[in-house]
Amino acid sequence: MIVKKSSKGLHIIWQSTHGLLAGKIAEQLKIKLRPKLWLETLVAIVEHDDQQLDFDEKNYLSDVGMPLDFTEDTVNVTKVLKRAKRVFRQAKSKSLWTALLVSFHLEFLYADLGKSSKNAKVFLNGQKKFREDTLKHFSIQNKQAEAYYQLLRFCDRCSLILCKEEIPSANRKLEINKSIDHKTYFIFRKYSGKITIDPWCFEAENFEISIEEIVINKIKFKNQEELQEHLENSPRKIVVWEFESPS
Repeated sequence: MIVKKSSKGLHIIWQSTHGLLAGKIAEQLKIKLRPKLWLETLVAIVEHDDQQLDFDEKNYLSDVGMPLDFTEDTVNVTKVLKRAKRVFRQAKSKSLWTALLVSFHLEFLYADLGKSSKNAKVFLNGQKKFREDTLKHFSIQNKQAEAYYQLLRFCDRCSLILCKEEIPSANRKLEINKSIDHKTYFIFRKYSGKITIDPWCFEAENFEISIEEIVINKIKFKNQEELQEHLENSPRKIVVWEFESPS
């Protein structure tokens, strides 16, 4: 979960909702950037963070009963690998291309785990072999496939910045990452209030995207079951962002 605090209470965004937002951002990218298998690419971007939420498997409450943001989660290699394998299986059930892009992302996320965990190293070696075989299947070079994966990295990071409300004020720029076409991208809010990204990598000069978030005024829960029930029965709020080119 993505958890933010404000005077109104706690703002909760599911990680799958964050993935959907990443897909909406990808849908606006310049047409010339799209690989041939664009729908399969969109599926990878939308679902790259699915299969994470599991109240039976993971603890979402702190020691004092407050909902935890995903960045506050303690790293348990066994559970991380279980979720990673689940994400990969789901992607592979859709298409090899979708699984290829997700596999690049799993390598990006968990490469450091492979240095300290034998099981993680085995998993990552299996992912590497899968990518090698899949590249041959599609007759594509690793360099080109990685370039397409950068679309996912850009949209993922941009979505997280929006979900966590990290865009600074007063026209100050925040780096997104170095990704598409090896360029470094920055996001900032114009004095008009609209959001822009420099360099502009979208087809339209302006567009609007939105997601749903849950706002709750209860900040402490006695157990996971109470949190889950509260979240499932709470109303949802639409959050909207207006984008406009820098010029």
